[in-house]
Amino acid sequence: MTGSTGAGPLDGIRVVEIATFIAAPGGSHLLASQGAEVIKVEDLVVGDPLRMFGSSRNGMSGWFANLNAGKRSLAMDIASAPGRQVMADLLATADVFVQAYRPGVAERLGIGEADVRKRNPKIVYVSISGFGRDGPYSKRPAYDAVIQGWSGIAAVQGGDGEPQFVKSFIPDKVTSLTWTQAVCAALFARERTGRGEHVELSLLDSAVSFMWPDAMMDHTVLADDADHRPNLLADYRLLACRDGYVAMMPLTDAHWKGVADAFGRPDLLTDPRFAEAGPRAAHFGDMIDTLGEVVADVARDDVVERLIAADVPVAPALRPDEIAADPQVQHSGVVREVDHPIVGPIRQHRPAALFAGGTPELRHAVERGADTDQILRELGRSPAAIAELRADGIVK
Repeated sequence: MTGSTGAGPLDGIRVVEIATFIAAPGGSHLLASQGAEVIKVEDLVVGDPLRMFGSSRNGMSGWFANLNAGKRSLAMDIASAPGRQVMADLLATADVFVQAYRPGVAERLGIGEADVRKRNPKIVYVSISGFGRDGPYSKRPAYDAVIQGWSGIAAVQGGDGEPQFVKSFIPDKVTSLTWTQAVCAALFARERTGRGEHVELSLLDSAVSFMWPDAMMDHTVLADDADHRPNLLADYRLLACRDGYVAMMPLTDAHWKGVADAFGRPDLLTDPRFAEAGPRAAHFGDMIDTLGEVVADVARDDVVERLIAADVPVAPALRPDEIAADPQVQHSGVVREVDHPIVGPIRQHRPAALFAGGTPELRHAVERGADTDQILRELGRSPAAIAELRADGIVK
């Protein structure tokens, strides 16, 4: 399947995106990887600032190249009267529209849900905001860091100590996954009912929902007589070896025996805290401390080899520079090296989900406005009309 290319299950679905950074663009990139046609609309002044963040070449960052592969680009002043008309015509052809303005902005631009639905009643309209359409925080700006703080993600990483960021844009990416799943559900429902849908979500709601099942376990069961036990995540940590770190999770009795045998520690099988799964769960912190002592003077790769031979769940804590060379990563092809026409040689991920019927081969991310003329022609604009829009500074 890694070499099977095809149209993808969302072939024939047109998605229009007006958004920047990660939460919305990451989701529409995922839809493109499943076969949807995605048109990214950017303004004429800056466009998506993600083009300029991080390592870059020729005006395009690696970040942007990853999250905007598979998209067409239309650069236009949507606040102008001609630009609004082009947007209205474009959205009349769309199956999905995603915007990530603060509440009220889309309505002022004439692309609110009610306005769009007048010409396209079957559209799936997606509104993404930081905190929601209304409420005490609704007008506030929000980025991933803000939501990591507000959702409890940072506090959980620090445990009882200093809060810490997860050094990945978790709220942004969780929001991407959430809205794309909701869009697919809405498109499925539309096939049965013929009706469009308005999907609304916020970064805060997405992050809190993502965190709640496990990280908020201690704040779920509220009865006074509940049997409250330590949250396993409180002691969730990597174990230091002689020359690196490992992640290990010997949960079953067979796993625990595997650890004891691999390191010649029969005492682990007779210690009443660890002899069975129940006591190990109750003394999870002690178990992790003990495992840390077991592997402290052993080389990282030796720990991994011993435990793999004993069928114990284990992994080395790979450094970023080791991941692409990992044998399983290379075998699956989830990371590959390609030549980008703007950035040059890049290492890029492929979509994780593969389809037996074929997975689309995505077009490289393009310069801002690269498809403007073609899209305008598709909307019925004549060469003269396109030239006039360009001369008036409406499109680029």
